[in-house]
Amino acid sequence: MADDRYAMLAQLAGQWLAEPQPEPIPIGQDSGYENKAIYIAVNRNGNACYCGQTAPTRALNRGAAATRISQHVNGNASKRDEWVEYWVIPLRDTTPGHVVSALEKTAAARLGIPLVHRTRIPRQGS
Repeated sequence: MADDRYAMLAQLAGQWLAEPQPEPIPIGQDSGYENKAIYIAVNRNGNACYCGQTAPTRALNRGAAATRISQHVNGNASKRDEWVEYWVIPLRDTTPGHVVSALEKTAAARLGIPLVHRTRIPRQGS
């Protein structure tokens, strides 16, 4: 992940892009106060290893991307060991959910990162 790649991904957001943050943020540091965003976790070699989205349902006291990154690394030792920084593509609060999801999918595809979403499958008889 580099500045030019970030610029390309941020450009994909078009009219939905809020104030760009063209610098990586060390894991553990706040990203600002964005609510909706695409975030990309990066390892020690500078390789993008995870792409996710934020769309909190309640107000946060810090950036939603920092909150999600913290949830990932606090719940998973391998992510805590591997991830060293993250990039944030902040989106306007008015960005529709389907646009956030489409941007996440496109960013992951451009970075060659598989998206893994756990979907809940109802049990038979439920």
